[in-house]
Amino acid sequence: MTGGRDRARLVASHWVWLFVILLVSSAFDYWDHISRPGSVFAQAPIAWLGFTVASFLTLFAIARVAAWALGRFARLPELPASTLGILLAVAVHLLIAGPLWDRVFWLGRLQFDAVLMPAFIAALLYLFYRAVFALIQRLMVPPRSRA
Repeated sequence: MTGGRDRARLVASHWVWLFVILLVSSAFDYWDHISRPGSVFAQAPIAWLGFTVASFLTLFAIARVAAWALGRFARLPELPASTLGILLAVAVHLLIAGPLWDRVFWLGRLQFDAVLMPAFIAALLYLFYRAVFALIQRLMVPPRSRA
């Protein structure tokens, strides 16, 4: 009996839908890079796939763990904790993980010079996503019966 409840909780989780959205956008980004004729990405699609997958998984894992840790140890409410988790994940990717995956999978020549602006933009986009997610959840709840 709990299987249905667990499945419903999973579908209602903003993290699950964020994962799906980021997975789809990463797939489109990968395709965009390798489908350009003559691009360096098209010449090494497997290496670029490795970089894309490693970056995606690292970003999501850091965001999830940071949000959990900020909620658990800093006692932040869920929304600020997850927003800061997203901000930290992007910053760590641009400072550490991105250059690391660049050296492992790519040629070590990708630029990771801007950190603050992308991290803050990601946090703002996440807040917009959460607002839309909350609105959709509210619209999905049937109205209370007046009987």
